[in-house]
Amino acid sequence: MDTRQTVAKSLRRLGCAAAMALCAASIVRAAPPSWGPYTYEKVDIADGVYGFIEPKLNAVVSSNIIAVVGRDAILVFDSGHHPPVTRAIIGEIKKISAKPVRYVVNSHWHHDHWVGNAEFAAAWPAVQVVAHPFTAALIQTLREKFRGAPCKAELEKELAPQRERLASGKRDDGTPLSDKSRAFLADAISGLEQSIRECDEEKFRDADLTFDSTLTIDLGGRIVELKFLGRGNTAGDVVAWLPDTRTVLTGDVVVIPFPFATQSYLTEWAAVLRKIEALQPAIVVPGHGPVQHDTAYVDQLAQMLESVSRQAHSAWQPGMSADDLRKKIDIAAWSEKFSHGDAFIKANFDYMISQPGLDRMWQELSGQWKPEGE
Repeated sequence: MDTRQTVAKSLRRLGCAAAMALCAASIVRAAPPSWGPYTYEKVDIADGVYGFIEPKLNAVVSSNIIAVVGRDAILVFDSGHHPPVTRAIIGEIKKISAKPVRYVVNSHWHHDHWVGNAEFAAAWPAVQVVAHPFTAALIQTLREKFRGAPCKAELEKELAPQRERLASGKRDDGTPLSDKSRAFLADAISGLEQSIRECDEEKFRDADLTFDSTLTIDLGGRIVELKFLGRGNTAGDVVAWLPDTRTVLTGDVVVIPFPFATQSYLTEWAAVLRKIEALQPAIVVPGHGPVQHDTAYVDQLAQMLESVSRQAHSAWQPGMSADDLRKKIDIAAWSEKFSHGDAFIKANFDYMISQPGLDRMWQELSGQWKPEGE
């Protein structure tokens, strides 16, 4: 299974519905240069905590990157996908503080959260990359898939039908593309083309330090508590808790406006979200999407996953196929709650939950888990 996080499936299914911009809720400073459609917004999250937030979902997504500044050192949470963007963010961090980036934490193994490790290591050679053991091992296993020729081949496969659709001016059903859909499709093509150019820039830098449960890091007058709260989006999700500002950095355990549920553990994921709520955070920083100043979205996500799990456990009978199980699960109300009528969000939510999400529920109930990364 291809695990590069893209929205290409939605492009195919919708014939390019209108893009949904993810606007950061905090004060944004001067916009940096862009690379194709790729850029970031610098957000002041809390005192000494800075976010470099991907402002919209692109054809190839990139993680939010968070810098936590202490008296002696800086910790960076997730390192992004696009090397030119990560290098620009490194420049921003150097303007913020002369302190060294001593730690880079990879929240999980998905490509868009660790490609930038090598860029941070080039800028600060003494940096330590930190991850859960599951994450570190899977990155080692998959590292060659996401750079050089394999990277280009994968992206070219995604790009070809988008170019054909734009050239034809028609959706899959033969109806004409709207001006808005044309613009969205052109933006997606630009992103895929830029990502192909980046394939040869992507270098590998693995983890130096792993931990199973908790790891406390002192940056000098500022404590960062790294926590593994259980399997959720992946089997190695790490969140960061900043007790002084009551801020939690979630990685893809929380993604806005819809969850990325490609190879996840839906029942256990809901429990992880409840543990995040129990921290009583004032600020929630998702792996993708804008900073949140309450736990309303976390609660909604947990309720949805609990509902899907509850329905699946109630409907399950030995011998059921994944498609049999799918027919028993009603996500319509949740689809509306997450999408608020936005066709792009609805298509992505429906796909993520009803396809890979419910495939994973079937694997849970049948006891036939497929290994992540396959």
